Amino acid sequence: MEPNQNNLKNRNEENEQQHSMVCNDQLFFQELRIAAEEAERERIDTDQRKA
Repeated sequence: MEPNQNNLKNRNEENEQQHSMVCNDQLFFQELRIAAEEAERERIDTDQRKA
């Protein structure tokens, strides 16, 4: 493989890894937000039952 092609391949792999990390971060924060919303609903339900 020519050095230019190898360099391009390395950059593409690096870009794919960065994209994958961004997607993983987005999924993590989406799941975190959903969990927080569920916890808030449970807290509200519990407070309403106590009232």
